[in-house]
Amino acid sequence: MKNYCANPGRAGHKLAMKSARKIYDARENLAKLFNVDNPMTIVFTHNATDSLNLAIKGVLKKGDHVITTSMEHNSVIRPIKALESKGVENTIVECDKDGFLNPEDVEKAIKENTKLIVTTHASNVCGTLVDIKSVGGIAKKHGILYLVDASQTAGVYNIDVKDMNIDMLAMPGHKCLFGPQGTGVLYVREDLKLDILKEGGT
Repeated sequence: MKNYCANPGRAGHKLAMKSARKIYDARENLAKLFNVDNPMTIVFTHNATDSLNLAIKGVLKKGDHVITTSMEHNSVIRPIKALESKGVENTIVECDKDGFLNPEDVEKAIKENTKLIVTTHASNVCGTLVDIKSVGGIAKKHGILYLVDASQTAGVYNIDVKDMNIDMLAMPGHKCLFGPQGTGVLYVREDLKLDILKEGGT
C-alpha cells in the first residue's frame, strides 16, 4: 500500500503494472500454499464473511439442500438462514459435547437434493478441528460441493484442496496469512461457476 500506489488492472503505466504483478505474486503464493493448480482461481475479497457469502449464495438455489454443523461461525449460519426464505433447505449436524464432528453424521444427513456441505476447519469458540479430509471424501463420493471455512487455520495447518477434495476455501487475509485488514480470499475450483453477487466495472 505504501510502495504500489496505483490501480492494478485499470491502467498501463509502470506503477499499475507493478501493482498487478504484486497481486499476481500473492495469488501464486496462495496457490502454492493450498496446492491450487491455477492461481487465477484465487479471488480476493473484503474478508472471510465476504468470501463465505459469495460461495454460499453463489452456489445454492431454490430447492437445494445444504449441510453444515453446530460449530459454524455466523458468517456461515446467517447466509444459510437467509436463504431459507428463498427455498433453500438446511440441516445443521450436531457436534458432540466437546465440539467434535463425526463425519459419519454428515453422511447420514445427505439427501437427494443436497448441493453443498459447509464446515469450519477449526472452531473459533473452542478450537476443535474438523476432519476436513474425511468430510471432503464424503462430499466427493456423493458428488456434493464442499466449502471449508479456514478462518482460524489458513497459514497454520496444512490445507491441500486436491488431497482433501475441497471445492471452495474461504479465509481472511489479516489473521495467520499476515495480510492487511480488509482483505479476504476465496478459492473456487476451476470448473465451478458461481452466481455473481455484484456487477460493475469490467
